[in-house]
Amino acid sequence: MNDYLILALHITHLIRTRITQENAPGLGDRELQILEHITREHALGRFVFMEDGMSLKHLGSRYTLRKSIQVLIDLNYLQVDSTTDSRQRPLVPAPRAVALFEQIGKSISQLLVSQKPFEARPT
Repeated sequence: MNDYLILALHITHLIRTRITQENAPGLGDRELQILEHITREHALGRFVFMEDGMSLKHLGSRYTLRKSIQVLIDLNYLQVDSTTDSRQRPLVPAPRAVALFEQIGKSISQLLVSQKPFEARPT
């Protein structure tokens, strides 16, 4: 089997296992995608406002997205920062979300180090 295929399977299993261990009731796919988006944007120094979170139309209606964001807030994965402008409510990853993604990153790093280097193969 292709080495890259095996590596990808190990990584996806690792991610799924880590998320399941982190949260007993389990994060739904929609909530996880929202959390990934907000955490990525925050890590890149960009703000995601509650209203921006609603613009992830491919994940559901405004009501569904609002409900999913509230689930993430209730599970302590997201926080809403206060600002002087009440119309802009920035969503930021809570320490629990940051710790989750850092742990996944560390696990992937350890997996990559433990794998034997891929040998160059003729194509």
